[in-house]
Amino acid sequence: MLKTVTTINGRFVRRGNDKISVFDNSLLYAEGLFETFLAIGNQAIFAEEHLRRLYKGAKIIGLKIPIPSERLNSWMTSTLRRHPDYIKKLRLTVTSGEAARWVGKQGRPQVILSASPHELPTKPFSLYVSLYRVDQDSVFRRIKTISYAIHASALKQAHARRCDDALLLNTNGHIAEITTANIFWVKKGRIYTPPITAGCLEGVTRKFVIKESRRLGFDVVEQNITLEKLFQAEEVFISSSLKLVLGVSTIREGRRIHKLPTGFVTQLLSDHFRKLIGID
Repeated sequence: MLKTVTTINGRFVRRGNDKISVFDNSLLYAEGLFETFLAIGNQAIFAEEHLRRLYKGAKIIGLKIPIPSERLNSWMTSTLRRHPDYIKKLRLTVTSGEAARWVGKQGRPQVILSASPHELPTKPFSLYVSLYRVDQDSVFRRIKTISYAIHASALKQAHARRCDDALLLNTNGHIAEITTANIFWVKKGRIYTPPITAGCLEGVTRKFVIKESRRLGFDVVEQNITLEKLFQAEEVFISSSLKLVLGVSTIREGRRIHKLPTGFVTQLLSDHFRKLIGID
């Protein structure tokens, strides 16, 4: 079975030829952006919102994306069509091009798209509380830059302890996010999530979870919360493009393990989002 299909600047490249320059700023200085999409058939889910965030991020870091969003969307569709799976993930990376200080002239940004098989997880996640802290005041926390050292290191910590992901707190000691998703909790029938100012990503699925939860009649409140307060929640769940809505079963802090049930609200939203995108 075909595992991954890649295009660079709109052109299909075979495995082994999927390369960029070693002088690209993305490699030298982690300068670039990315987005990850869930795709059903040849349709990227929530594509408009993802691309809006991408171009917003480009403006923040001063990266000129070389094509308009309409053409980029066309490249995404073409890449997805080359992959036979019905459910797949699509990774979009925009590098900033070769570095002028190394090759004498600033290079053109590279647009890389890769499609590969994806299976939506159904088993609740176990989380490990990372010792790393994120800067809640940084604007770069709200966009998807390829500078992911904290997230990658925290995820390794979690996996070393046989947990699925790492829970990140900010420098104020408040819950921010997990390395691959936004986080929500439920108490007395009300849904809570950290505000963007807590240092979490301005998640696309997060936005739709808030919107759809309110449409289903739930109150949704953005609130800063400590880890101890999170332990008092009745349910905890996470949201991301590649998970949709998924429950959290355990949170591990050092040797302490806090167990949580998959409650009514989590299951309702999980079922709702699967139907919303047309897979159930």
